[in-house]
This record gives sequence, C-alpha cells and structure tokens, in this order.
Amino acid sequence: MSYELSTLAQITADYINTTDRHIFLTGKAGTGKTTFLKHIVAHTHKKTVVAAPTGIAAINAEGVTLHSLLQLPFGAFIPERIQPPDVNAQVTTLFNLFSNLRFNVSKRNLIKEIELLIIDEVSMLRADLLDCIDHMLRFLRKRKHQPFGGLQVLFIGDLLQLPPVVKDTEWQVLSEYYKSSYFFEAKALRDNPPIHVELEKVYRQSDQKFISLLNRFRENRQTTEDIDLLNQRYRDDHQKLSEQGYIHLTTHNRKADDINSQRLKALDSPVISFAAHIEGDYPEHIFPTARDMELKEGAQVMFIKNDLSEEKQFFNGRIGYISELSKKQILVTFEDGNIVEVPLHKWENKRYSLNKETNEIEEKILGSFEQYPLKLAWAVTVHKSQGLTFEKAILDLSGAFAQGQVYVALSRLTSIEGLVLSSKIPNEGFGLSESMKSFVASKANEAELTQKLDAERKAYLARLTSSSFDLTELMNGFRVHEHSFNKQENRSLKQRYHQWTRDLLAEILPMKDVSDGFIRQVQKITNTDGDYLPLLTERVAKATGYFSPLLEKLSKDLTNHELNLKDKSKLKTYRKELKELEQAAFNKSEALRKVNMLLQFAAESKVLTRQDLQPKDRLASRKQEKKTSRKKATGDKTPTAEVSYKLYKEGKTAEEIAKERGLVTSTIEGHLSQYIQKGELDPLELIDKQMLENIMSLITPEVNGLNEIKAKLGAEYTYAHVKIAMAWYKFKNPKE
Repeated sequence: MSYELSTLAQITADYINTTDRHIFLTGKAGTGKTTFLKHIVAHTHKKTVVAAPTGIAAINAEGVTLHSLLQLPFGAFIPERIQPPDVNAQVTTLFNLFSNLRFNVSKRNLIKEIELLIIDEVSMLRADLLDCIDHMLRFLRKRKHQPFGGLQVLFIGDLLQLPPVVKDTEWQVLSEYYKSSYFFEAKALRDNPPIHVELEKVYRQSDQKFISLLNRFRENRQTTEDIDLLNQRYRDDHQKLSEQGYIHLTTHNRKADDINSQRLKALDSPVISFAAHIEGDYPEHIFPTARDMELKEGAQVMFIKNDLSEEKQFFNGRIGYISELSKKQILVTFEDGNIVEVPLHKWENKRYSLNKETNEIEEKILGSFEQYPLKLAWAVTVHKSQGLTFEKAILDLSGAFAQGQVYVALSRLTSIEGLVLSSKIPNEGFGLSESMKSFVASKANEAELTQKLDAERKAYLARLTSSSFDLTELMNGFRVHEHSFNKQENRSLKQRYHQWTRDLLAEILPMKDVSDGFIRQVQKITNTDGDYLPLLTERVAKATGYFSPLLEKLSKDLTNHELNLKDKSKLKTYRKELKELEQAAFNKSEALRKVNMLLQFAAESKVLTRQDLQPKDRLASRKQEKKTSRKKATGDKTPTAEVSYKLYKEGKTAEEIAKERGLVTSTIEGHLSQYIQKGELDPLELIDKQMLENIMSLITPEVNGLNEIKAKLGAEYTYAHVKIAMAWYKFKNPKE
C-alpha cells in the first residue's frame, strides 16, 4: 500500500520537528499510524527513542519496551509519596520508586539526551504507568520541575480499540487516584495535555459505506440498522467456509489454538518442522512466531510481515495455503492463483545506546530471531489481529464485551463482502465512558493546528536557543572537577595538574558572562511582535561563530592533555574525568551547530532533517580528529623532555610550553631539570640564586630524597624548585 503524508499528517510532523508540544496521534484502523511513526523516526532531527508497553508491540514498532528503557516496576503505581498500602497486589509509590535503580553512567547519559520519546500502542498504556514514566524521567534527567524531564512525547494508538489490562486487585487501589485506566487520565498530562490529532484517510478499506459503518462502531454511534446489516452476514454453516481461505477471528487464545491444531492434525500430509535460528539475547516472550514451527502441505497460513522486495507479493495478514513443502522450501498459493516462495525473515531485539563520539542515539542489536514469517491461519484472536488486514474472515464475537473488540475485528477486513459471522452481534454492551467521550471529542482540526503552529514554533525556538547557549551546566562540571583536587601533591599524581586546571577554568569562565548576555538578547528578540526569525537567525549565527572556536579549542586542549598522560600510571580516573569534560564541551559545540542549522532552515521555510545533520559524517570527522591528535602524541618518538627543551630554546617560557603541550608547569620544569643535570642548561634561568643556594645547602649524600628535602623548606619552595637544585647538585657532584 502506498502512503503519502496527508496535509494533517504533514502539519503533525511539523509540530514534532519544530515544537516541543506533546502529541497524541490516533486514527481509525488502516489510516497509516505505523507508517507515520516510521516516517518520523527516519527523518526527524531530534534524538529519538521508540518504546511500547509490551514486548510484542515493541518488536512490531522496532523499538524497546518502556519497562526495559526506564526500569519501571511491575504492578500498580501510586503517584504520591506514601508508604505502599498493604493490599493483595504489587504496588509502588514515590516513596520507594527510586530505591532499587541500577542505571550506569552510559544509560543515564542516554536518557538525558533523548529529545523525542515515541510511545506506540498507547491504548495499552495505563495512566499509572505513564505517571511512573513521568517521575522516572524527571529524576534521571535531573529536571524535576519539567513534565517528562523536558523531553517531547509522541503517543500513537487508537483508544477505541482494545483497553489497558488492569487486574481487579490493582484497580481497587488505583480507582482512588484515576477515573479510568486510560493513559490520558495520568496526572502528568493534566497541566500539559497533548495535542490530539486524528488521521482520517483510510488506506485499508475503499468501500465508503463500510468505512462509515466502522466509524460509527468505533465511536459507539452504531445504529440498529448497522447491527442488522452486519447480522445478515451470519451463517450457521460457517464451518464449510474454512476451506475457502477464511480465517476465524475469536476472542480467546484457547479457542484459536484449538481450531489451528485440529485443522493441522486433520491433514493427511506429513509434518515438517522448522526450527528458528536464535542469536544473542532474544527472550521467549517476544517470539513473533513459533520457535519450532510445524507445517503440512495444505495448511492455511498467514504472513506476519510485509514483503520488502520490489514484487510486494504478500503483506502482514495475507492468507494462503501451503502448496509445496520441503525442508528447504515453502511455497504458498493465494486465492488468485499467485504462488510465492516464502523467504526467511530476521527480527531483531535491540536497545538504544549513546555514541560517545557524536553524542547521537544509536540502535544496538542484542539478538535476533530468524524464522519463516508465517503462522497457522485457520484462526487468530482479535487481540493478535491488531495491525493485520484480511480479505475474508469468520468472526466469532460471542465473548466480545471489552470496549473496542467488535470494532477491531470488523476493521481487519478490507470489505463487508469478505465478512462471515459465526454468532450474531449483540445490540448492547459497547458503551463509552464519559471521560473517553470527552477525550475523543477534544481532537484538533487542520485549521486550529495551522493557526497555533507559528506561536508554538516561536516558543520552542526561544527555549531551545536559550538552553543551547546556556553554559551553566558545562561550567559547573569544570568547577566540580577543579574542587576534586583535594589531596597533597606528594600523595596524588593528579594533584600535580591542579594549577593546569585552574588556568583552564580561568580561561573559559568569561564565556559564561557572554553567554548569559546573549540569552538575554534571545529573550528580548523572541518577546517582540512581528517577524523575529531573521534577526534571531542572524544573531545566533554570529554567536555560534564566537563560541564554537572557543569550545573547539577547549575540546582540543583537554584531548591533548589527556593523551599526554597516557603513559602515566595511577591516572586512569583522572584521564576518564578529562574525557568526560571533553565530551561535555563537544556536546555543547554540537548543540550550537544544531540550533544554528535549525534556525537557518526555519528562516528558509524548510524543516531540518536527520540527513541534514549528517551525524555519520560528523562521526567520521571526529574520529579522524582524535586519530590525528593521538598520532601526534604517540607518533613522534622524540622523548617528551627533549620536546620541552627544544621549545624552551626557541624562547618559550615553562608556562607557555605547558599550555601548548597540555601539561602543567612543574612537569615542564622537571623536563628541563634533566638538561641542568647534563650541564646544558643554567639553573638560574629557572630559579632564583638565593633559593638555589638554600636548597643546595640541605642536600648531602645522606639527605637526598625529594620529600625529605621539601619538608625542610618553606611553602614558597615547590617540588620543581627542589628538582632543579637536585639536578644541579648531581651535575656538580657526578661521583656521588
């Protein structure tokens, strides 16, 4: 099925890409919600993670489960700081939500970087779970006063299909806090409700009369005439149709399993088994089909994936029968006579990780499940039929009392002509709650969305620009690092680089005052009426031109300093700290680059995409820069002391050499001491004559230890001074 963004879908995509408003995207079955999700993931410039309430839903959405992403507790959640009640259900509250978290640094950093969280199949997401997600994100992203920790959420699903699952014991607790279990009842959305968008163009059905009937069932507006029309499709001889490519849609797993096993057993042909090939981590509860698949010639089967080849010979839900079967080949024939050889398909279990080089969110494959994309298809449950398309089906809806089950079952069909009922549809039992009616009625139309888009975009660009140029967090990181130098120099190798860090901090601190002033400019520009975008774009371009070179120099200084310490023992932790600071400086530089591009595209009425950002090119460039720096640090075989000595002879001071090489002054003085001991350098170029004589008077064959001599001197004498004097003593007394 072809799919192009409708006008409404394009406006929705613009909201996602150019604002930070939460969106609830819904639509009737077959309106292209999943295709829209994939479009956003492929094109948005925002760092995106896709998640779903269940394992199967996560695999279908090509994402992860919400529980695995955020370590959410199971059972009910009460969004209050109280002791969990003593009830016959597992209950978590704000009192103990964070008590057993086990997030490592990389996972925390990943969650901090998410800009867009897409939650698919939101009809299964409970209100209490969404509140739990809200509090978890506030905590992990360290933004406790911002809903969802400041990220944007895109909710996708159809609430008028199947409802969330809540145990009776859990609802006894939750009913005190929520009117219903649907996600829109979450407290997290009360002051910040999502924009409600409903896609309306139906791709699955083309029969307008059938589409209208489905819409009335979906919104609980079905008439007696509608039910009478459907019940005309009832046939008491429906069993005879099973041989004609019909699939049974039932309300219970056991009934579907029984039908499939009985029909397979009734075939005279031999059973052939196909074992799935599983690699890595792929849990059993998310297997998309049978691990050990048993098939026979003549078996009715259903494809559970679309044909990704150019031929497009099958789609998710297309039914046929096995016409030829061997250990090496499965041929399926469709009702129209077309025959297709079934290819193997690989499903992947993934998680998200943060690329340390580019700070981009990437997918990491944990494991895979390879099997033929088939299931026995004499019967399937209504619940498992979500997302599938059938041309012919026998509906057994005698137990369909859950909200939406009748609609889900009916909407799987492409037309009413392929519908057969094995039991008649009842006239009642499908009511909508008042809160559901109110929420369904809150959807926005194209005109309203278009009217509000400019104001929402302006507010977003103002916030994003201000946060991108805010250096508070970056500077705080450097201050915390500087305060970590809290040991005596003779007890810690790291302590020797305290002055280098002080000098670096003094060099970069003035940037904070400039950035604060620029943020005030941004607020002034965006608080005025009229066309703010040209001026804001111009100012941001100039500010980026000022800050980016400073941040790039900061990154380079930190990188060079860290690389110069690679051969030093006992500095592993310190080098890790330097790498983290360099990453923070790089991230801020990337944030400026991105907001600059975003504004330039907006000024030209274009939307920035993932492809425009070129993260792969940036990754290659950053890797090359680091490789070059590493080569400079390791490729030159000239002894490090000789490098310092040559620079000194060129007229540079020890302080200037230290700055250029990313080292501390005392280290350079230590290098030069080696040439004093050789008699190639006069110590009085580095130390006062009186100080030299005072230290020399303390050195004897018996008293010649660095710490021993330093302990006898005043605070104005440094270890470097002692090293210089000792080197001169050794030159003067070579026999000792």
